Amino acid sequence: MTDTRASKVEVDENVLAIADDGAPELPEGITVLSISPSGASAWVQTVRVDTELNGKSKTYFKKGALGDRGRQMMRGTFESEVMLHSFAPNNVPKPLAWGSYKKEPDSHFYMCDFYDMTDDLPDISRFCAVVAQIHLDSMGRSPNGQYGFHITTHLAYVDNDNSWSGSWEQWYARALKRMLQEEENSHGPDDELEVLTAAMFDKVIPRLLRPLETGGRQIKPCLIHSDLWPGNVKPDAETDEPIIFDSCAFWGHNEGGKVSLTVVPS
Repeated sequence: MTDTRASKVEVDENVLAIADDGAPELPEGITVLSISPSGASAWVQTVRVDTELNGKSKTYFKKGALGDRGRQMMRGTFESEVMLHSFAPNNVPKPLAWGSYKKEPDSHFYMCDFYDMTDDLPDISRFCAVVAQIHLDSMGRSPNGQYGFHITTHLAYVDNDNSWSGSWEQWYARALKRMLQEEENSHGPDDELEVLTAAMFDKVIPRLLRPLETGGRQIKPCLIHSDLWPGNVKPDAETDEPIIFDSCAFWGHNEGGKVSLTVVPS
């Protein structure tokens, strides 16, 4: 598909080629009925793909981005959503594929099942229960027992430093430094922020996080969505079940993904 904010799209061979691996989601002979804008994003192009096979309709969601960063973003989304879906298959749209367009190799895409969602906030009790269950079911199942993730993911367009670490304090500090570096790259140095940053790394983080893993205490990493702001959590229009998406997953402390819920105004 060629993306221009979904105003001009056509089916690219590599998107339809998902069917060539025998995956039942896009079986051979499927007909694409329409492609139309779906959702809104400042960083990627988003569309819904309506299809039909043997008289039965099926809708998919696709997003795309350009360049090397776009390729990393699509891969990171796929790997994150595969992991989240494995623990919450009823609340995370099933990931199907990611790749690059044949006609435009510098354009990259991610596809998953489409859910029709409302713009309301989900029931808070049900939403919290879903997130808590993901944390409980994944706790202690980090592939190497450490904090991090096996590939780079992106918070919006900012790439996260997901390098593995055996210490939650070290991993968190390194991840935060990456975000602060992006802030400086975008807006330049700030004397006040430099003072606050030094205090954060020299005092706040050690005092708050180090006791969690000293004195015989330990943390079992669990899978974190890490971008659970209201724009990434919506109720299913038919069932009202919370649907969560656009994760940039990592293995960390179970409270490590709650910050985005506290900094975004309601």
